[in-house]
Amino acid sequence: MARSAAAKQEPAGIGHNGNDMSSAEMKALKMDYFHQISAQQARVDEEREELQRIRKLAKADKIILSDIDFMMRCAKVEDPRVIPDRIKREAEIASWFALPVLFQPDMFGDFTREPAEDAARREGHAAGVSGFGSNPHDENSASGRAWAAAWEAAQADHRANLKSAMEKKNAAKAELIEGPGRDDGADLDEGEE
Repeated sequence: MARSAAAKQEPAGIGHNGNDMSSAEMKALKMDYFHQISAQQARVDEEREELQRIRKLAKADKIILSDIDFMMRCAKVEDPRVIPDRIKREAEIASWFALPVLFQPDMFGDFTREPAEDAARREGHAAGVSGFGSNPHDENSASGRAWAAAWEAAQADHRANLKSAMEKKNAAKAELIEGPGRDDGADLDEGEE
């Protein structure tokens, strides 16, 4: 009798809060997490498929996917020196193998000695191109105005370039669908289709 009572006793400290749970309660809790995790995993799988679809579209448009991956790393980097330092190291290593990278030890400059307005302009342009970020400077200061002007100019250039790229892409797609030399039928004689 003592043996069966001991066998039914749950180990102390089950659960994250130290509460004792019965086997049925633990099963219910595990099943609840199972359903939550399964549902989330299904959403993740669906999003992963959509990501792969978009990457295939980019590749079909002759985009080098590693460039997009690098852009993602640049957008997420916390220390702005990390990427230039790595590029500098890689360029130096490539130069050891006589690859034409024109390596110079100071090729990325010393941004710590860059005038504040120039740095703000460079940062504003980068933020405008990527579409991320907000003006970190006082908007009434020279740096704040330089950042905002560069952001606006980069956004305008981006919109114009994207519009042009999409027009060319759509024109190429239409030509592929319709075939070369085909038009809306304006050259057909009366009665022809």
